Amino acid sequence: MDNSKQETDETCRAIGRFIYEFSQTEYTIRHYLALEIKLDEQHFDAIVGSYDVALLCTVATKVFHDTRDKENAEQIEKIIKEFRRLNDERNRVAHGLWVPFKDGGTIHHVARSSLTSKAHSAQAVALEKLAGQANDIRAKLESAFLHSEFLRNAFSHGV
Repeated sequence: MDNSKQETDETCRAIGRFIYEFSQTEYTIRHYLALEIKLDEQHFDAIVGSYDVALLCTVATKVFHDTRDKENAEQIEKIIKEFRRLNDERNRVAHGLWVPFKDGGTIHHVARSSLTSKAHSAQAVALEKLAGQANDIRAKLESAFLHSEFLRNAFSHGV
């Protein structure tokens, strides 16, 4: 396999892994938010599934602040803030122009804050690290969400 083919494969695999891990973390927030508000499953897509990530984070933070003890609510908010920052990376990955065979995977992205294009190289390695962060955030969220007596009981009874 030539080097550009290998770089392309590694970059595309890293993009996929990052998007996969991000989406799993996003769904985790949706799932536990729905459980927290005791949302009937038939309304899940219309209500919780329709939020973009920014709104999902805002709504989840508000709901958990209203339903959890202060310490747990603050813990959840802190972890959701980590996820929200990761969404900035997801936006760059999803909306940038990829050159996967160049310099370990390069992306050109125009930041909304500056409206100038910037190239980021070595993205295959960077995205693998970000995928790991998304996975870690998901694990921390699940632990924090399961702090609730209601949810611990629900899961111990097969919900």
